[in-house]
Amino acid sequence: MGILSLSFIFTSASSNTKQRRKNEVNIQPGNKDPSPPPPNDLSNSGLINTNESHNQSTSLPLSSTQSHSLNSSSNNGLLYLQPEYAVFTRSLAECNIHELIRQPTGVDKNEWIANNIVAFFNHVNALYNAMCDFCTPATCPVMTGPQNSSYLWLDERNKKIKYSAPQYIDLSMMFIQKTLSDDTIFPTRLDQQFPLYFDSLVRKMVRLLFHAVAHLYAVHYRQLIELQLHPHLNSLFLHFISFLITSNIISPDCSTVHMNSSGTLSSSLATPGQTDARELRTELDTLDVLYQLLANQWRHAYGQACAQKRKQQTTNENI
Repeated sequence: MGILSLSFIFTSASSNTKQRRKNEVNIQPGNKDPSPPPPNDLSNSGLINTNESHNQSTSLPLSSTQSHSLNSSSNNGLLYLQPEYAVFTRSLAECNIHELIRQPTGVDKNEWIANNIVAFFNHVNALYNAMCDFCTPATCPVMTGPQNSSYLWLDERNKKIKYSAPQYIDLSMMFIQKTLSDDTIFPTRLDQQFPLYFDSLVRKMVRLLFHAVAHLYAVHYRQLIELQLHPHLNSLFLHFISFLITSNIISPDCSTVHMNSSGTLSSSLATPGQTDARELRTELDTLDVLYQLLANQWRHAYGQACAQKRKQQTTNENI
């Protein structure tokens, strides 16, 4: 299996946004100038507060130390929380995330959210497809996430069903793809309006996407490291969660994690009208430490990229 290339969305204000989204598969971003200094607030914000042609990884092949760490890691030392693996694609490390997730002037908020949801779906689906050989009903009989969390599917009769991870994620991707293709929900013409229940449906899709990402971190991060795909997942996760915070899709006053009678985290998928921001917030809390780690690591990487560019500019001026 080869290295997966992903691109991250830079959406500009345009009257053709809806039409572009209709046929969007892979979005090629524009080039952003990393000259501004690294923002201070991203690295200090947990979840509760508040791009390129072929992406190249900022990570190198595993060193002997990293290989030993990979082989000797235990459940008490989660791989995705080890700083040596908190690396990104070069495009994300060299761009200003605040500019990446900022809603452009003149673009409707729902339109901006819709375009980003399409992009996140493409990236999550691509990354999971790269792991499909490792994620099978035999290896992942239950759809699990970090901190012993589990995700149950709620069918049209409100019955909770325990699916294997590949079954759950396949159902999720099919649901999201079908929803994105529905012009009554994600309109593609300028004379169409977003439905009144758009916000709740977005939260449902966001929860499904997060469940897939959380499963990759909790169960398949070792395989991602071995295939050098972890920079893509880290870049996607940081971009995804930062966007949710900036777009107020995550409610800032949601409750904290709740434990069930067995002492483990659990959650279930609700229908669009029942999807609650509090439940989404609770699930996102399971990877809050990871988000803060990646935010700090990104700020350091972005600061280095800015310094390198300024140094290069000074060199060129002196020639």
